[in-house]
Parts: sequence; structure tokens; C-alpha cells
Amino acid sequence: MRRVVFLAGSAAVVAGAALVVGRSRGAASAGVPGVLPGAVGAWVNAYLDRRLHAAVAGLVDLQPDDDLLDVACGAGYFLTESASHAGRVAGVDLSEARVELARRRLADRICAGTAEIRQGDAGALPWEDARFSAVTCTDAFPFFPDPERAMAEMCRVLRPGGRAVIDVNPRIPEGTESHLMRGPGGQFRVWNDADVRRMTEAAGFVDVSINHVLGTDSRLLNSLSRRLYGTDEETVAMAVKPVPVRPDKEAARAEETVAVG
Repeated sequence: MRRVVFLAGSAAVVAGAALVVGRSRGAASAGVPGVLPGAVGAWVNAYLDRRLHAAVAGLVDLQPDDDLLDVACGAGYFLTESASHAGRVAGVDLSEARVELARRRLADRICAGTAEIRQGDAGALPWEDARFSAVTCTDAFPFFPDPERAMAEMCRVLRPGGRAVIDVNPRIPEGTESHLMRGPGGQFRVWNDADVRRMTEAAGFVDVSINHVLGTDSRLLNSLSRRLYGTDEETVAMAVKPVPVRPDKEAARAEETVAVG
């Protein structure tokens, strides 16, 4: 019994420390903010983000014919655990070390030609316009050097009608101004719901919905998160890339408006 209690207590301490570092987005892996270093750090990040990954997966609702891009994919856990049923998947991450880990995790799919992992910047995604049917991003957005540009890039690589689900930041109280938040690893920006909506629409998206989801499924970690940041929820934006209206349809609508008027 003492051994069980000791291990449980040790796990709680380790998990709490990981939350302090990992969810503050302040730790570094190969110079990239927001992740714990190494393969063990990648697993800890993925373990802490299980509930968040499930929420994002539920919102994006991937289908077998989807072509998904996961931005800031880390070691590829979301792609293997939450997107294995998508027809094609791709990931991009700034960390060379995480890219290598993700390639190992998706080695079979990469060999089969249904997956690819690239090293790259979220502000300059290394794919052509209208490449994907869905884009996701979890636990990274507040630390992007140019988050507005990154969101515009996610819209650019989506096909018309494609959807994006973006974990924007820890939820801040209603009525609070967007601001810089300080964690143990440094500062990161957070936005209120109104600014999240404006930023998402400015990037070119429509049908924007703002969702609030628990960051983890651990009462202990949620309690610690509330103590550190005043919240245990994440703000997740879901949006769609608009489908261009054909000139003939636009003209028909104009004529209809005139006729009705």
C-alpha cells in the first residue's frame, strides 16, 4: 500500500510539474516554446492533452475522405490517436526533434503514401492553396510569433468549405480584455471570445463558433490550472472557409433582389 501511495503521489507531483511547464507553453524543445523536451516530454504533453485532443476531434468530425493538416503537430499523437481514420493526414512542426518523432509514429502511413510530416513555420505553411479539407491546431497558438498570420495560413491551405478547429488559448473571464499572461516559462498572449471571433473572421473564415472545453480530465490538474491561470478551460474556435459565389449565381441573386424590391 505504501508503494502504491508513493507512486500515486510521485505521479501527481510529476504531472503537476508538467502542467506548470507544459500548459504554460514556456518549456523548450530544440528551441521551440510550449513543449516539454524529448520523447518522454512528448508523451507527457500528449497525456495531458488527451481531453483537449478528444474535444478537437469531436468538433472537426473527421471522415474517411478527409485530408487533414495538424499545425504544431508535435510528436504526432493527435494524428495517430484521433485522426487515424482520416483518408490522408499531414503534420507540421517547428521542432526538428518533434518532426522526427512524428515521422516515426506515422512511419507506416508515410510508407503507404497517406501521411506526411514536414518541418515548418505556422506562419508560412509549406503547402499550396486549397490543399486540405480540415485543419486542426492544439496547445500552441498563443506562442506563435504572428498568430494572426498563422490563422490566415490555415485558411489559405483549406479548400472552400473546409473547416478549421483551433485551440486558441486558455479561456479568460467574460468582459476581460485580451492581454499577455505570464506562466512559469514566460509570457503568452490570450484573447477574449470577441477578439477570437474577430481574428478568425479577419483571417478569412465564416460560420465561426467559440467553444469552451476542459483542458484535461484530471481534477487535480484542473484544480492546479485554476490556481495558476484562473481557468481550467480552453477556448476553441471552429470555422469554415467560405465557398466563392459563382458570377452567374451572384447575378441571379442581384436580379432576384431587384425583383423583390
